[in-house]
Amino acid sequence: MSPSDISPSDTPPSDHDFAALASEIAARCADAIEMDALDTVPDEALGQALASLVRLFAAKAQAGPTPRPFARNSGIAPTDVMVVASAMLDATGLNVFELGAWQSMSRVGRLAQS
Repeated sequence: MSPSDISPSDTPPSDHDFAALASEIAARCADAIEMDALDTVPDEALGQALASLVRLFAAKAQAGPTPRPFARNSGIAPTDVMVVASAMLDATGLNVFELGAWQSMSRVGRLAQS
């Protein structure tokens, strides 16, 4: 296989690639919210991006120390977290009781106390 036969998904992205992409997504999301242009963001695309980030976060948390879920100055409010967590639990057929039971039996995904 020559280098020209390798698609972007065949090579691991660099830290810079992720940082640039994260900045771009964050800026576009902020613009959609600030300009009250939520209808310009397709639900399917939003779900695809969220699912990919959730899978990546879970993989990192299972492989080693859990990363911080939010960057500094991310502007995440407790209500934002509750809305998304509730939607994710509903979408996967889980309820809060099951989440609580899982958390009591597992340390995976828990942030280290510092």
